[in-house]
Amino acid sequence: MTARPSRRPEPKCPIRPGEPCTLCLPGATGPQDCGLVYLVMSDDELRAGLHRTRTGPGR
Repeated sequence: MTARPSRRPEPKCPIRPGEPCTLCLPGATGPQDCGLVYLVMSDDELRAGLHRTRTGPGR
């Protein structure tokens, strides 16, 4: 049996669904320490808007 080369997981951006994390903020290593993700997820209105964007209107 041959060993498969391991692939590094590609972090996805929680703010832009379906897109990879492009490390758009200096110093970020992924979504886990991105200031933009922190701000959106810690604000009730922004988080609700993101949820509406992900699920679509009327859901």
